[in-house]
Amino acid sequence: MAAAGLWLLASAPAFAVCPTGMVGTQLAAGLWTIKIEGFAVDNATCGTSCPDPTPVGEGCFGVIQSDGACDIPKGDVICAFNSTITSPTTIGGIPAFGGTVSAATQGSYFFNSNNTGELVLFDSNSNKTMAFGVVAALGNSSISGASVFGAPGPISDPLILTVQKRDQTISTAQFEDQSSVTFDPAGGSSGGSGLGRGFDAVGVANEQHLDPETGTTLEGGGSIFFNVDGGYDSDALPGVQVFPSSLICDFHSTVLALNTGAGQDGTELSSAALNGDYSCPLGGAAFQTASVLYGATNSSAYTATTGSAGAAAHGLAIANGTRAIMAGSDQGQAVTLVQSGANPHPTKTAIITNGSTEPLDWTSITLSGSLTSVTIDPSSTCATAGGDLAAWNPVADGPVKPTCTVVLDDTGSTCNTGAGKEVGTYELVGADHAMISGTATGTGVTFAVTCE
Repeated sequence: MAAAGLWLLASAPAFAVCPTGMVGTQLAAGLWTIKIEGFAVDNATCGTSCPDPTPVGEGCFGVIQSDGACDIPKGDVICAFNSTITSPTTIGGIPAFGGTVSAATQGSYFFNSNNTGELVLFDSNSNKTMAFGVVAALGNSSISGASVFGAPGPISDPLILTVQKRDQTISTAQFEDQSSVTFDPAGGSSGGSGLGRGFDAVGVANEQHLDPETGTTLEGGGSIFFNVDGGYDSDALPGVQVFPSSLICDFHSTVLALNTGAGQDGTELSSAALNGDYSCPLGGAAFQTASVLYGATNSSAYTATTGSAGAAAHGLAIANGTRAIMAGSDQGQAVTLVQSGANPHPTKTAIITNGSTEPLDWTSITLSGSLTSVTIDPSSTCATAGGDLAAWNPVADGPVKPTCTVVLDDTGSTCNTGAGKEVGTYELVGADHAMISGTATGTGVTFAVTCE
């Protein structure tokens, strides 16, 4: 890979125009999400596992802005070098995104005719310059590459860069989803977990939604799975087996800063507090995480732990989050009301079951379609004006899952006039879980209702 342009790296690099014969359109003008991961050069000295050297994890993630013509004038980037996180701002002492791109992160890039090129990034908060040889994917929706060095300026550490296209319109709703978060192989080895060497988070099931009672407050939670190395390697009790080889903990999260809307770059800082569900011994622990959306519809995000119990973390364990079905087996039931001479006004009860580790929330329960003879009975135990069904905790509750009922009454003179029967649905509006036998819509989950 040619080193053209690397002599500019003593300070924030920039091209007035693309170098002759090069183009910048592969990194089109607008916001792009970046993730940089790797390790410092192993200098054969002891780290935390003497006598063997231990590579120290390094990384960055955030947002950069391209002008489409070989310049990166601004960015909003969090980095971790030398076991220290640097960031555009802090919230309560926790490293955080600024919410808007600024000149604190700048760079330059170019591509040749076969979509290969270079990208150079200078982050003034960490005072690091990084250079990458990159290749644009088909359609230029993403760009990836690895460190190139040799000229003075860029750090000579092996790093991997991933650049993802971003939708330019950011709204609160794009953070409201169910997601599966998978940590990269480095996991907590990059110093992000704060729980000790053995406590690497390997997977998280997470959901975030508007509180049904307020309609405005964002809330969320989920389950986090830890690999605790057989219970050993704890920083608190070295050499003592404390926990099983795997650990599941429940958590509840709150949003500290949501950077959406006009002029904002689609980043977020949230706090997740672990509780004692599933007999989790880590109840009371708390983590602060930063996230940045990417994708054509912002359906995915990079997430990293930036704080632990109100103190800055020592490094970043960067994870990738994508939309997914929440773990569990939530269920509802279709309803058929059959009139007869002996029972001209039948009643039918549908049972709603929550088999998930998070509460099932909804904002209302409504009827739609041609159900002019059908009403929701006030004896229903599922709150029709909005409510939640408790999470299922198999450790504490055993096989019995939380349930509530939706009771439907046929109060009309007849259901089988005209077309022969009334057909419609009842809907858990705003339901935040996938539900067996239900149909997910843009507004909730529906179940079939027939009166005949």
